[in-house]
Amino acid sequence: MASKSYFLLLITILSCQQFLLIQAESETKVEVQDEAVKIDENKPLNDFQDRCASTKCRDGETCVLNKDGDAECACIPQCEDPKDERLMVCTKANHTYTSDCEFFQMQCWCRKKDERCTRPEAVTDVIDYFGRCQNIGVCTEFELDVFPKRMNIWLGEILDALFVRKDLDAKYAVLVDEARKMKLSNTEKWWRNAVLWEFCELDQTHDNAVNNEELARFVRSLKVLEHCIQPFLDHCDTDNDNKISSEEWGTCLGLDKDDMAFLKTFCSH
Repeated sequence: MASKSYFLLLITILSCQQFLLIQAESETKVEVQDEAVKIDENKPLNDFQDRCASTKCRDGETCVLNKDGDAECACIPQCEDPKDERLMVCTKANHTYTSDCEFFQMQCWCRKKDERCTRPEAVTDVIDYFGRCQNIGVCTEFELDVFPKRMNIWLGEILDALFVRKDLDAKYAVLVDEARKMKLSNTEKWWRNAVLWEFCELDQTHDNAVNNEELARFVRSLKVLEHCIQPFLDHCDTDNDNKISSEEWGTCLGLDKDDMAFLKTFCSH
């Protein structure tokens, strides 16, 4: 008979997979107001694109042309309601927003002293995690000790699920194939390739380290489901430089030196 912890693990895996599915299928749609700019879909957008090409806007802003035809950043006029509580966001100030778009929109309004700003503190607030604000339990010492094993397993399951759904970069197919063979042969570390894959995905700057910014969305996506995720990552950063190197990642998740050498080579391609 399966244990209770086994079923809880399955629920966690399914919840993570569902979040990834929703996140992949949900894109924030922005409706640009008429007063900003109207673009004829049948004509080239080169004028608008050229003017906005060098204009970098913050989250919650979009490039528009003002009355003089100059490019400038304006607050996103409308955010689509994702209609799913898992895509709500809770901020460090314990405010719940319908989506990250709504939060960034509020920040923009408050920066620009717009009358629609109802939370001036939003300017310095940051997103803590996805989901409605709630009481996040404290990670105990025992939970922290067993967390790496649980993380390895659900990373393995998620990697395989993404491959089945064809939502995985083709270069990772070889990792999935090898992982399946390792699992069938009861290899102890069948999840190894999933740990390698996750690091490659997180290291968007390809500098062989994952910084706080790169970790942020990973943590936000999992914090409600896995309240030990942030303490675990803090524990992995052994030199306290606010980033996790491939060596620290591998050591934390039980990889050996050969695995970590392979990680460096594979992620650099």
